Amino acid sequence: MEPPGRLLFLLGVAVAAIAGGGRLAAYGQSFSFAIIADPHVDGTADHLSKFQSAVNYIISTKATRNTQLVFVVGDIAWGGSNLSVAKGVLDRLNKAGIPYVPLIGDNEVHSRHERQFDATFAPQYRYLSGVLANWRKAPTPVNGQYLQNFSFDHGGVHFVCADFASRKSGDEGGNLNDFKGGTWPWVKDDIVSHANKNPKNENINIMTHIPMFHTGFAADQYLFDSAEYSSIKDFLYPYRSNVDSNYAGHIHQNFVWYVTWNLQPIYTSRVTDETWHDTRFPESNDRKNTVLFVTATNGASSITYSRDIVVIP
Repeated sequence: MEPPGRLLFLLGVAVAAIAGGGRLAAYGQSFSFAIIADPHVDGTADHLSKFQSAVNYIISTKATRNTQLVFVVGDIAWGGSNLSVAKGVLDRLNKAGIPYVPLIGDNEVHSRHERQFDATFAPQYRYLSGVLANWRKAPTPVNGQYLQNFSFDHGGVHFVCADFASRKSGDEGGNLNDFKGGTWPWVKDDIVSHANKNPKNENINIMTHIPMFHTGFAADQYLFDSAEYSSIKDFLYPYRSNVDSNYAGHIHQNFVWYVTWNLQPIYTSRVTDETWHDTRFPESNDRKNTVLFVTATNGASSITYSRDIVVIP
């Protein structure tokens, strides 16, 4: 017997296909996806409570917002049974017919729980492979590293989920993990392959834990160094009409960085704040539990987006 969440999701896909004349991404159709960042389920009761509130809100507003996917962009949980606890909270989304997509963060890696992360969410990745179109996932482990790299299509949008967490001890910044079987070769191959098959404008979004930008200031210890940032821009520049945004977390604030070259836009990095209370410069006494909702609309030649940062009551 199919799990109830899977049946609900497949029924929704069937209805969308019928409504679109058999096309899952008919022109003019829209859907929304939600982003939760850095819930930090680490045994702290307030962190878990805020995380549960965010999930409850997404479920309760599913119909009005037409939310069809939820991305949890890293630093989900680590230590003891916390990964299982977090998965239990997230599994409620599946049951409500909203598949969730877990990304690994640097905290899971540096606390030495990346293998546990891989094992905990392996059933979810198998589930996603059955309900999301063109699911593709890199094998793990590679050189002893459980790099979580995968992609899929939904509603005319191609999502590339990339693991840029550094495996160097104490390094909280981004790392392309550029080696055979690593993240960067996999990401480049995936984007080139998709862009060649589907050249529609703005239909690729890159989901990461570490934001894909560099500032030239002290904050770069949490971001990419200038050399790797240049590699990212050099590769993505020819695909600037294909790639819309990078959605990320990690720096614990709602923040937008426009990535350009010679004043030409390449993509926009959009960071979502953590669900619990953690004030980071330039914030002031931030006690908001926020979730980002993104609505994607399939146009004739491009995908367009609208975004709404919601403060959870």
